[in-house]
Amino acid sequence: MKKLLLLLLASLLMSMQCESDDPVYGTEYIIKNSSSIDLILITEEAGEIVIESQSSQFIAVATDLNGFVDPSDTIAFEEITLYRAEDDGTKVSVYEQKPIVDSLWMFEESSSYDAEYRLIITDDLLN
Repeated sequence: MKKLLLLLLASLLMSMQCESDDPVYGTEYIIKNSSSIDLILITEEAGEIVIESQSSQFIAVATDLNGFVDPSDTIAFEEITLYRAEDDGTKVSVYEQKPIVDSLWMFEESSSYDAEYRLIITDDLLN
């Protein structure tokens, strides 16, 4: 019985130490394809991601205790390269952002601790 009580007490103490009252800021990164063609984003983690014309694609999230994370400061990606698929399946680069330029991303704060950066791709931006 003593061992069970000690085990419960230890679990309670450990769970209380893990709690934090500090807010965590969450920043999402999204690509909005407002162009007339489907685009392809290739990542190591997810492989090929098709972003259909007139749709949006979540690409990453960052959390931080100090505030929202600018796209250029996230460790989730260092560059954005988008491709289009030719009829024969060949992928042709049509957009590249290397290095990441924060001013090209639209920022929207949805709550005190949640925000989104959105990269809007239009036909004018494509090669």
